[in-house]
Amino acid sequence: MAEEHRRSPVLFRDPEREDRWRALSEMERYYLAQPEENLLGAQESEHALRVMRRRPGDRITLFDGAGTEWIAEVTGREGRRLAFRKIAERKVAPPSWKIAIAQALLKAKAMDLVFQKVTELGVTEIFPVFCDRSVERREGAERKRARWTEITIAAAKQCRRAWLPKIHPLTDLGELSREASAYPVRLFGSLQAGVPPLRSLLPLLRKEAERGVLCLIGPEGDLTPAERSRLEGWGFRPVSLSPTVLRSE
Repeated sequence: MAEEHRRSPVLFRDPEREDRWRALSEMERYYLAQPEENLLGAQESEHALRVMRRRPGDRITLFDGAGTEWIAEVTGREGRRLAFRKIAERKVAPPSWKIAIAQALLKAKAMDLVFQKVTELGVTEIFPVFCDRSVERREGAERKRARWTEITIAAAKQCRRAWLPKIHPLTDLGELSREASAYPVRLFGSLQAGVPPLRSLLPLLRKEAERGVLCLIGPEGDLTPAERSRLEGWGFRPVSLSPTVLRSE
């Protein structure tokens, strides 16, 4: 995100050198899962070699999802994997905000869209949550999580995030309540009449929000009355996100 690059301290202090880095970093970005290696992973290599047709001497940008980015030069290939040498390195500090989204489990395509968009928006943690009215089944949780990880990587490449959001295992509301204590501001979207708009609460919660915000979005059929009651008992505040009814994703 542009905001992340403006606010986060980086390795380069010389403005001219930083400008040169930014010009170079407009190149294609690839995720480097194993920073100690000089080979891209199989999936990233296939895209670089077969789709983008990278050749020896080409420059690419790498990132590890944990704050380190590199400018690298393609040196060749080993089997089906692209080989490279690192030319320059930059460290990007983690985001200064702590914003988590707890998203009730949705149908597959809708859930994929959630992970893409919250990554682009800069969310730092994502809790997928199984609720009473979730249509999607809990089975295949690890397969789902692997898919969501791929989506966040692709989104981070597109929006140029240096840090990937943390994806928690699929959980339920009871388990989420135990994680929620780490967030001074806890909210959930509500369709009930008389609930305050989120915008009206933000000025009142600004100080607390600096230490962490967790917002739960319910499933397609909304949260049940029992779930809403439990959430309020755990310190979650109901908020209206819009005067109209929004889709969960």
